[in-house]
Amino acid sequence: MTSDRVVSTERALSIEGLDVTLGGLPVVRGLDLHARPGEFVSILGPSGSGKSTTFGVLTGAVRPDRGDVRIDGDPLDGRPGRVAYMPQRDALLPWRTVLNNLTLGLEVRGTKRAAAREKVRPLLEPFGLNGFEKHYPPQLSGGMRQRAALLRTVAQEQPVLLLDEPFGALDALTRSEMQRWLEQMWEKYRWTVLLITHDVREALYLSDRVYVFSPRPARVAAEITVDFARPRTPELIADPKFAALEADVIKQLIG
Repeated sequence: MTSDRVVSTERALSIEGLDVTLGGLPVVRGLDLHARPGEFVSILGPSGSGKSTTFGVLTGAVRPDRGDVRIDGDPLDGRPGRVAYMPQRDALLPWRTVLNNLTLGLEVRGTKRAAAREKVRPLLEPFGLNGFEKHYPPQLSGGMRQRAALLRTVAQEQPVLLLDEPFGALDALTRSEMQRWLEQMWEKYRWTVLLITHDVREALYLSDRVYVFSPRPARVAAEITVDFARPRTPELIADPKFAALEADVIKQLIG
């Protein structure tokens, strides 16, 4: 994992003409979406609009009716294990130490535990977890648990990270701190990220582009480029241009 990755014009993630029906109900219709390598992209939309279903297609948990879905140009074809997925809850196992939780994703993929530990150890310090390897999840703060969950996700070294409202359960102050921390970590590692959030401010603060989904069945109602300079700081939120863009996105969401 390096910090000098250059954003390419090649698409790491490409979804074209995606249709999904679940239980006879159309959930996604004609969805087009893409993320370039090293790009941070967010998805906003009403509850039940098909955001998590779209993630389900990318993880292989949901089979679409039709559509072309590619990771680094290679058709997904319903195959699981092509992306790294972080759910809304940290899903840390309380009976495993922090270190053994961090290696879990790699172990599931067939990596021996000793090799998995060597892979995650260099990430402990930048993720703020150095010295907590032998702790158990209940001994960690909410923010630390989320950092551990994200480390476990990125350690799998997949071309795309899917983050499903990773900070939704945190209090406002911790959430703000975690948003700033994630922006700093993304600046360092330049992962390709697709983030689901209901927080417009979070999406604009973190993202290069934002997709606004329509009510179900999901389609792209708006695609918004966020061109504020990086690295970003909390002061950006007080910028009148940021406030104006936030108001515009809210208008898009409420129709």
